[in-house]
Amino acid sequence: MKSQEKKELPSVQVPEIDRCIQTFIAEKHCSAAACIASVGGRVFHRAVYGCAVAPPPVRKIGLDTVFDLSTLTQPLATGLVAMELASRGRIDLGASLATTIPEMRDTKFAAMTIDMLLDHTSGLPTSRKFWEDIANEEARLRPELKTMGTKKSGPKLRKLLADVRLEADPGTKVVVSDLGFMILGWVLENIAQQPLDVFLQKEIYRGLGLDKDLFFVRHDEPPAKVGPRRVFAATEKSEWRDKLLQGEVQDPNAWTLGGVAGHAGLFGTVDGVWRLTEAMWESYSGNGRQFLSGPVRRFWTRSKRIRGNTRALAWDTPTAHNASAGKRYSLNSIGAVSIGGCSIWVDLATDMIGVLLTNAAHPTLDGKEEPLAKFRPRLYELIAKHGEAMPPDPAKATGSAAFYTIPGSGGGGVHNPMTTLRKPGK
Repeated sequence: MKSQEKKELPSVQVPEIDRCIQTFIAEKHCSAAACIASVGGRVFHRAVYGCAVAPPPVRKIGLDTVFDLSTLTQPLATGLVAMELASRGRIDLGASLATTIPEMRDTKFAAMTIDMLLDHTSGLPTSRKFWEDIANEEARLRPELKTMGTKKSGPKLRKLLADVRLEADPGTKVVVSDLGFMILGWVLENIAQQPLDVFLQKEIYRGLGLDKDLFFVRHDEPPAKVGPRRVFAATEKSEWRDKLLQGEVQDPNAWTLGGVAGHAGLFGTVDGVWRLTEAMWESYSGNGRQFLSGPVRRFWTRSKRIRGNTRALAWDTPTAHNASAGKRYSLNSIGAVSIGGCSIWVDLATDMIGVLLTNAAHPTLDGKEEPLAKFRPRLYELIAKHGEAMPPDPAKATGSAAFYTIPGSGGGGVHNPMTTLRKPGK
């Protein structure tokens, strides 16, 4: 697929957003961060912060620095492939999992459908330490016979997954499950008849000019195959791998599979994540060239399978009481958050996109959950605040022209009239 020409993005910064991110780094919750914010495709903040590794601070990062996107792999890679195959008529998202790959033919998978993997209602548990099982199984094998850390471990992981006990009957409970996306990755590879990373590069990323900005890093292939040398933001100091992870997927199950998995393994730059999200937003709005609007709208709509579920297909939506997007993003938003500190939020009512990449897993994730839970909504509220203040785009109803002032608010509380508003104090 021929790559489309990429528009030049401006280097612009909002001091208040700068201070918020710089404070998070100064408090040693991460060593590196990158952020882009836009309204209607117009970027009003684009900057990077910190160093790839700390302490001591060495090698300042740039806009081309690559981050481990962790579970953002699910919407930006695996979910994207599912959406693309569905738009081509090559996959039935309502098909039983028992009809997909041999290991899933057990009766417990018969009532489980592909779209249940996408909206986390499959009943599968969150995760399992399969890497420990395989490491123990192969402990006495000669090095040349070991599959650990290569794609050859796939059959062993699929067998282990087939034996996992469900937490709930399919379609009855929301359990955010990495295991579901591991299975989904294999299902999609079986349908596409090519590896997940290869399909993404050939059929999607390259067409957007993003094949150098979004990619998997295979650890079982020669380095020359992953492209030119890049600067990677470090993640954790892994005890069981006995090294600092940099340019190597942090997730141990993804690493066990050689670096490519349906739940984790994607790496990317902040520009790459924003450009892909922007392309999807354009298609959602009916103006895109890369994706059909119907499938994007389907994937960006909250699932109705279970009452109260906030999940869409491979994506999430905010809640009224506990949203990482903060309180200024409308409830008509779509997004994704990774445990490692990377996140995306798109307000579909106001065409606002915010992308934040951090290496909060560096040098450890211990003690980071609470600081991240406070930091993310604070940052996205600042993004929304300054997005609301954008001057109108003469050609579109974006920027401040896309908002109105709530009557009786004294000039505050700016929101789109199509937006579902949160109650004060919620």
